[in-house]
Amino acid sequence: MGEQRQLDRSAEPKRLTDRLLSQLEELNLEGEATVPDSYEPSLAELRAQLVDWRGIGSRLIERLQCGTSTTELIETVFTIQEIISPPTRRRGSLHLESDESIEP
Repeated sequence: MGEQRQLDRSAEPKRLTDRLLSQLEELNLEGEATVPDSYEPSLAELRAQLVDWRGIGSRLIERLQCGTSTTELIETVFTIQEIISPPTRRRGSLHLESDESIEP
């Protein structure tokens, strides 16, 4: 049940980050070097969703700002996505390599 609650809690930030990444990548393709002020409502909503999120510190949240380099903000959002919805393996799934075989 705790796992489902975490999935439910991550649904909205995940949706926001997906949408934001799509928009930022479009900006990047258009050659926009910095994120325009029109993105503030989306960024503010994402910042609010991430307050008190385990693994996301205030410095990372503070990087979600207009006027930031478009590529830097894309990297920040990707980092946030990795924290809020890390890749998981399903129980019973077939693995080609076990974790034990990976060299440090």
